[in-house]
Amino acid sequence: MTLPRLALPRLVLPRFVLPAALLALAGCRDLERFDTGESGAYCGTIIDSDFTRAGFAPGLGLRLTLDIDALDVAPGSLSTNDSGGPCSPLPEFDAAPLRVTSVMFADPLSLLEFGSTREHNFMAWVDSTCQSSALAVVSLMHTGQVEVRLLRRGNGTPGDTSSDEFGVFQLDRNDCVF
Repeated sequence: MTLPRLALPRLVLPRFVLPAALLALAGCRDLERFDTGESGAYCGTIIDSDFTRAGFAPGLGLRLTLDIDALDVAPGSLSTNDSGGPCSPLPEFDAAPLRVTSVMFADPLSLLEFGSTREHNFMAWVDSTCQSSALAVVSLMHTGQVEVRLLRRGNGTPGDTSSDEFGVFQLDRNDCVF
């Protein structure tokens, strides 16, 4: 008795190759669209809630420039619009360069991912005009916006969190000037 031969479609492989290739291309990151060039910027204000604003003034504005080609060296700068704030008459951040820690790129921390709405995340230090440095966690969002978290430890006294700072800013690309 001869068993019937199973007919397999001849185009099984090509049918799956094209969709897989399209999915791979859709997952590629084109971060160049976030570059602000010489005069552009991302601007916005702090999210005003108990969780997203601790130690920063309500309505605080933030201006961010980004150099995508230099994300691992000098990714950009931060400015705030608080000339009457803690560093008066200067703003707390005045075109302060974002400084990366190069050894971090060899650590899994450089692969920080939190949330599917973020296209790329990086961390950098930023120096205040009158206070200690802050840690900036920058998220480039799929929407084209940028989210910045600023964190700074307070006076360092064990158990005292009253002077800790934490702020979340949502920024849009526009031509703001501080």
